[in-house]
Amino acid sequence: MRVVISAALSAAMFYLSQGLDDAWALAWLAPAPLLWLAFGETPPWRLFAASFVAFLAGEIYDLQCYAEDLPLGLLALLMGLQAILFAFAVLFARFVRRRLNPFAALLALPACWTAVEYLVSLVSPHGSFGSIAYSQMSAPLLIQSASLFGMYSITFLICLFASALALAARPGRGALAAAGAALVLCALDVAFGAARLSAPQPASQPKLLRVAALDDVAARTRTRGTDTAQASLAAALAYAADVRQAAGQGARLVVTPEGGLAVRGAWLAAATAPLAEASGQTGAQVVAGIYERAPAGDIAIAFAPDGSRRVYAKRHLLLPLEAEFTPGAGPGLLGAGLAVAICKDMDFPRTLRHDSLTAPEPIRLMAVPAGDFVADGWLHARMAILRGVENGFAVVRAAHRGLLTVSDAQGRLIAWKGEGPHGLDVIAADVPLGPGPTLYTRIGDVLPWASLALTLCLGAGAGLRRRSDRGARTVQAGPRPG
Repeated sequence: MRVVISAALSAAMFYLSQGLDDAWALAWLAPAPLLWLAFGETPPWRLFAASFVAFLAGEIYDLQCYAEDLPLGLLALLMGLQAILFAFAVLFARFVRRRLNPFAALLALPACWTAVEYLVSLVSPHGSFGSIAYSQMSAPLLIQSASLFGMYSITFLICLFASALALAARPGRGALAAAGAALVLCALDVAFGAARLSAPQPASQPKLLRVAALDDVAARTRTRGTDTAQASLAAALAYAADVRQAAGQGARLVVTPEGGLAVRGAWLAAATAPLAEASGQTGAQVVAGIYERAPAGDIAIAFAPDGSRRVYAKRHLLLPLEAEFTPGAGPGLLGAGLAVAICKDMDFPRTLRHDSLTAPEPIRLMAVPAGDFVADGWLHARMAILRGVENGFAVVRAAHRGLLTVSDAQGRLIAWKGEGPHGLDVIAADVPLGPGPTLYTRIGDVLPWASLALTLCLGAGAGLRRRSDRGARTVQAGPRPG
């Protein structure tokens, strides 16, 4: 019964914290019931089953968001693999606890799961999607460590806190001391977050930029539903009017959704001329999301008031839905501290870190045309926002079937709006430009690699201790009488 109750508690907390309910605080508690089992006498197979079921149930939000748009077999495979890996991570914590000291047990799940999440992100076509770190995006106080060590510092701390609770609930020699050390580290993280959020904007930086994100549902529906030059031009004229309206409210940068305008290469220049004209007349830079039908492409074109334009192609495609597109080859640097990325690009921390690290001047604001699946609006938007915390830039994200968001370099939402049933959705806000590259930008993924090394060391130490204990038992038993 204890196993069933623990699994049910963890399942509920994983689901509520990571899914659509956004109960972020429960993520810090979710692994604790399973670790409490792991640090006791629960048989391995029962612990594995409980952990697998709990984590899998916590991923039900994937089905709520994507079951109508992505193959169910693919979703089941991704969810099942994650749940299996998490169950093995909990078993690893049990293995370490039974053979090493409480401090080693304290670090077992944080190190192992941080390493697993990171390694999965390196090979997954969906990047870092599904990380427990994203559960904390509604609590900016708790995500500022990402500016030091990246998103996986959040994963590590969540698991560390849960391990501390589980150890404290299994009192023994050294257990409370280990739990206390973990709580001190978590308290330091909160203190750092408070200090970073309260820090004033440096006087050397431009203070505010007026930006706008918009989605013209009627124009997008028209251009996507009719493959003619006239339909594309009509949609572009509608978006140009929207740009003028936003610029009339003071916007100097306007972002439209991914694929907000659909064109063929033959009439691309003519169809986008109204956007270029609107940029020149208003003085606002326009970043427009465009689907090319022939040749197939998912691109964004940045129109500058001086008449210049820059084309950026999406680098990370959502497969199998975007298999017809060719991935882009390079970053979308626009100059003057501005850059562009498209939707799923923002799910890949290494991509955005590389952009920030190699840009000739600091990236202070990222324009992101995007597209969501209605239910996952906040679920997906918060991934883009965390890239800004990691690398020190603000984010303006315009998503169709999702959210329009403006966030600062500390991950605070300045403005947001969900998509209405028809017509024009727009937000305009003054956003402070970010400071540019952070410590994480400069040192990269030191923490997840250190976590992998720690996991290997803990596993080796526990394995040697197990062999030593077996040898000692053999010696104590002595030879059998002949």
